[in-house]
Amino acid sequence: MVESITDSAILANAANPQKFALGISGQPNRSGNDGTITRFGWKAQNKSLVIFAGEAYNVEQGVTNEVFPNERDDTPGCLLNALPEDSTVLNPNSNSGSTASDYASDVVNFAAFARLSAPPTAAPATTATQVGAQVFNQIGCNLCHSPSIDSGSMFYGTGLTNQPVNAYSDFLIHIMGVGLADQVTQGLANGMQFRTAPLWGVGQRIFFLHDGRTSDLVQAIEAHRSPGSEANQVINSFNQLSGTRAAALIAFLRSL
Repeated sequence: MVESITDSAILANAANPQKFALGISGQPNRSGNDGTITRFGWKAQNKSLVIFAGEAYNVEQGVTNEVFPNERDDTPGCLLNALPEDSTVLNPNSNSGSTASDYASDVVNFAAFARLSAPPTAAPATTATQVGAQVFNQIGCNLCHSPSIDSGSMFYGTGLTNQPVNAYSDFLIHIMGVGLADQVTQGLANGMQFRTAPLWGVGQRIFFLHDGRTSDLVQAIEAHRSPGSEANQVINSFNQLSGTRAAALIAFLRSL
């Protein structure tokens, strides 16, 4: 569903004037090939789930594939087999019950699995989480972690077309200051810019932030504030909350 969100929907959501009043700007990362908005990865550097899966398969697991066919280390002694290591199966020798899957590469199957997986289901609302949702909006968390953007047309299933994507992200890259900087540039994103991390399913996560530096949700929130960060005013408002209202906000996030 994220894949099918139109560029115009992302840009319309980005134009909320309330953002600028709090020092929030944000910009889309874009494909160097066709100029369209990219949206997957910590820096929103990948356009599609196939590219995202292909990058992860190569960079994180060392498996070359049709999307990323070259070894990252071209030392002759390390080039042990024909490339790419994962590719379309022209003569499948298995029968999974899905002919398309049997012929498809791992990367294509990974992308199909992601596309057809259900989004996280939020826990039933309670008085505390309802108050927390109000706090979330009142202090400005929703201006980057947008609760909903509608999907566009999608050919994988009629039930996925023109549906609300409750990802709690604007899919833009934002300057997060020196505290979170990783000095990695990807596409238009520089070393201090990151895509707004979607919050759906955040209550089921163990580690937070791009480098998994904390398992404490409050610490993750506080890490949004550092010199140069667009989130500074919002985090200042968070720190001024009463203990009860801050606890309600955390309860709300844990329910997503």
